[in-house]
Amino acid sequence: MRDYKNIIEEYRHADFEKRLYLFLSHRSLRDEFLEIDQSDTSVGFSAKPIKNKCGMCGNWGQSLIGALK
Repeated sequence: MRDYKNIIEEYRHADFEKRLYLFLSHRSLRDEFLEIDQSDTSVGFSAKPIKNKCGMCGNWGQSLIGALK
């Protein structure tokens, strides 16, 4: 069997389809894969600025809260 460190590095640099294949193929490494996915997601969302905010949806949260009161 391949070295676990190599598999984890391959997962870290893989695209979505390859990650899915590795996730399904290596059950014992799923916790590590999930940690990688979670850390990638938090960095990706915080690094991207929001552009072209929707004017229609601007205060939908406040409107929803007001309707529930």
